Amino acid sequence: MLSYLIAGLSFATFLNICYLRLLIMERRQTDQAFRNIDCESSSVFQNVLDGILIVDNSGRCLDVNPAAAEILRSPRNKLIGQDIKSFLAESLGFTQGWTPLFENRNRRRPIPLVAGDGTILFVDFTAAANYLPGRHVLILCDVTAQTTTEISLRKSEERFQQMADNIQETFWVMDANTQEVTYVNQAYVTLTGRSLESLPANPSSFCELIHPEDRVRVLSNLREVVSYGTFDEEFRFIRADGAIRWVWVRGFPVQTGSLTRWLVGTAQDITSRKQGEMQISEHLDAAEAARAEAEALRKSTLALSENLAMDSVLDTLLRCISELVPFDKASVLFVEDGSELMLAREAPKNSRKRIGLTLGASEDSFLHRVLFEKRATLLPDVAAEPQWRDVQPLDRVQSWLGIPLVAAGRVLGILSLGANSPCVFTGEHLRLAKSLAVPAAVAIQNARVHERAEICAAELHERLQELQKAQKARELVERKSP
Repeated sequence: MLSYLIAGLSFATFLNICYLRLLIMERRQTDQAFRNIDCESSSVFQNVLDGILIVDNSGRCLDVNPAAAEILRSPRNKLIGQDIKSFLAESLGFTQGWTPLFENRNRRRPIPLVAGDGTILFVDFTAAANYLPGRHVLILCDVTAQTTTEISLRKSEERFQQMADNIQETFWVMDANTQEVTYVNQAYVTLTGRSLESLPANPSSFCELIHPEDRVRVLSNLREVVSYGTFDEEFRFIRADGAIRWVWVRGFPVQTGSLTRWLVGTAQDITSRKQGEMQISEHLDAAEAARAEAEALRKSTLALSENLAMDSVLDTLLRCISELVPFDKASVLFVEDGSELMLAREAPKNSRKRIGLTLGASEDSFLHRVLFEKRATLLPDVAAEPQWRDVQPLDRVQSWLGIPLVAAGRVLGILSLGANSPCVFTGEHLRLAKSLAVPAAVAIQNARVHERAEICAAELHERLQELQKAQKARELVERKSP
């Protein structure tokens, strides 16, 4: 019996020893696992690129990893025991958010820091509260370069926007492939009278602004910018209120790599300059026309005074007036016996049998006006004049000019110009004809004086010959008498 008891005790002891050995082995395995986990955690803590700080409830650093020391630019031993709020650029705001940190358990936001050397840093801040009672993990990811770039870009965009909103020129950006406008500044509203919202709704609506007569040329040249690299055009456009204005548009391509992605440029209202250029051009044309007119009148005056023969004066008058006024038929009517007019010359020279034809000025209201009122008359359409008389040499004309030929205050005759179509003559033609009529009347007056002088000279010559004959006869008689 005793032997059985001893055997049972021995077996129980053996079982306890085996169990204890098993427990010791499991504990060793657990301790090794903990050591491995601790080693891994320590390795992660030491080698992770983000800064990790362990702080207490007051924000005092209990431990930091090397990355945190590098980010904060302070030695690790100096950081331990230091208040984390000493690195904060906005410590007041962080302090106010410190208590809610424990309530929310975690928090994530970007914050600025002041490094140990005074450098301003920007970090992406993540906090996990109470991973152990009274212990909190702060993770810092250095985003200074990214944040600095973003701030620089934001400031650049703000400067660009301020510039774009305050310059008078319209700044535009266009997609090079679709030819759709993607951006315009505020000056677009002033230039076109349309809202900025009209372009996003219809990016190609700018085409409708271009004047129809310029649209094909402008859009064709715009499509060639991608190939040729420049766009410099002046053209008309139609504002929203219907006003036609002039604009100067310049543009150039912007490449992304080897591809042209955007077209950018400016548009400037040049209506005032264009109007000034057109006025200058009109003035130059008017000056050139005046110079040409003066030269033509000078030549006509010289030509009229070159020959004092009446036939030559009249032929020269009709030739010179044809260079100034586009007529189909012209005639020179001389005053005879008060109100009678005689046809002295006619052009073209196909009706010589009518030379010497007479007509009464008092019977025609328009001839009467020219002759007695000394007033040049323009009839654009004789069919609209009930008092017009279709008589020779004024027959078969549709438009008529009548200019008095006045010299020394006396009307010598009338210069008559006719056209076969209505509305041929204008006020400018009337002015030119009046200008030529002045030297023509003087030339006619001089030709008449010259004719009278020639007649007087011929009469004197004839009388002188008669006196010479009488003198010779007298001398002959005296010789024959005793």
